[in-house]
Amino acid sequence: MQQADLYSKPAQFTIDSSSLMAMFNDEPGTSKLVIPGLWERISQMIADGTIISHSEVLAEIKKDGKKGEELFNWANSNKHVFKPHDEFAEGAVIRTMSANYREFVNNYGKSSDAYADPWLIAQAKCRGLKIITQEKPDTSSKRPKLPNVCRDKTFDIHCFDLWELAKEQQWKFR
Repeated sequence: MQQADLYSKPAQFTIDSSSLMAMFNDEPGTSKLVIPGLWERISQMIADGTIISHSEVLAEIKKDGKKGEELFNWANSNKHVFKPHDEFAEGAVIRTMSANYREFVNNYGKSSDAYADPWLIAQAKCRGLKIITQEKPDTSSKRPKLPNVCRDKTFDIHCFDLWELAKEQQWKFR
C-alpha cells in the first residue's frame, strides 16, 4: 500500500514552514508544548491528508538547519507530507506570478524566508488549497509577503494563520 492510500480525506490546506516553526520552536501562543491540543489537531489533519505541504518547504526546513532540530527531525520522518513539484501546472502559475511579482519569484533560493513561497502559492492555486502561514501582509516593503500575493485577484487564495484555522475549524482548547 502506498502512502497516498493511507489518507482518508482530500487535501484542503498547504502549510508554510513559518507555521510549523511556530509550533515546534516554542513560539508564544502556538507552541505544541504550551497548547498541545493545537498540535494534536494539526497532526491529525496531516495524518489524514487534509494538510499537506510542498517539497520546497521541506528543502527550506533542511536549509542550513536553522529551523530547529526537532522540526528538522519531524520533517525528515514525514517526507510524505511534502508533495513534489508539478512542474507543468505549478510552473505556469509561477510564470503568471512573475509578471507582477518578479522580485518575489526571483528571490527563489536567495533568502530562506522566501524560498518556498512561490511554490506554495502555485501548489495552492493548482490544487484549490488554502495556505496556513504565520506571515503577515506587508504593504511597506518593495517585496511583498506570501499573504500579499495570495490576495491578488489573479490568485485569490485564502491565506491565514494557525489561530484563524482553529476558528474556521471551530476547535476549542481547555
